[in-house]
Amino acid sequence: MPAGKLIAKLKLEQANASQHLAVLRARQVVVGRKKGNQVHYSLRDPVLKEVLELLKDYFYAQLSESATLLKEIKKGKK
Repeated sequence: MPAGKLIAKLKLEQANASQHLAVLRARQVVVGRKKGNQVHYSLRDPVLKEVLELLKDYFYAQLSESATLLKEIKKGKK
């Protein structure tokens, strides 16, 4: 995906996005390739998409458990 499109989709400031992309490149998570005057980014290894999906599912499960626990705590205070 071109960097500009990625920045717009994520609603980031260009400077912040550049810093994040630099870190991801340094950690070999993404690769950038120049196409004309644009840089297109992609995941270095397609398996990372699966790993990130698993992490997202785990995060949402933890968030759901925390929300349920918070509701139970609020009920107990009434």
